[in-house]
Amino acid sequence: MTQYELLKTTESLLSVLSKNNIDANDVKYLELYGEYRRLKDEGHKVCYIVHYLSEQYNCGVATVYRVVKRMEQAIE
Repeated sequence: MTQYELLKTTESLLSVLSKNNIDANDVKYLELYGEYRRLKDEGHKVCYIVHYLSEQYNCGVATVYRVVKRMEQAIE
């Protein structure tokens, strides 16, 4: 398969991503956000969750907050 064939096959999905300014590289944060949602559903405080996740995923607290904000954006 060539790059063109892959892009053509996923054209509609990629158009939605582009229209909503979604960076495809955010796929690396899916596990982090999934864990954030699980911990929030369990009733943990956001500041504790963010601190825990920043240590678990070896990233800054601000990064976790940015990821959460991006993942919670509504899609048009």
